[in-house]
Amino acid sequence: MKKANFSNHHDNETFAPFELVDCRHEEWSDVRLSFSGWDWLQETHGTDEIQDYYLNGYGVQGLVIAARVKAGLEKYPDGMEPNSEGDTCYIHFSNFEMALETAALAQEMILDYDKLVDMVVVARENDLED
Repeated sequence: MKKANFSNHHDNETFAPFELVDCRHEEWSDVRLSFSGWDWLQETHGTDEIQDYYLNGYGVQGLVIAARVKAGLEKYPDGMEPNSEGDTCYIHFSNFEMALETAALAQEMILDYDKLVDMVVVARENDLED
């Protein structure tokens, strides 16, 4: 499994275009996975919609959770708190290893257009679409 490389409590390289933020030293004591690379998404895949599935913060969150399901993991395990907004996919983890595992799945999915298409199907099958 990949290891996070935090600089100033941020790692925007290891799981790019996703970012991990280490807030374990703060009040909430969690690790946050986020995506807000809309320009990257447009440049890489040429769209913000796949098979009428809109890729906003909630949509990407659904695909990340779909990637967990596809990997045989729980959709909403204890210790994972989805908290996305319209313009940002944002998921909080109280378990560091779960954050790393999900970040790796998310990165693998978003870098490959065919996997994105597959995750749209999984998201719809599991009622994860916004």
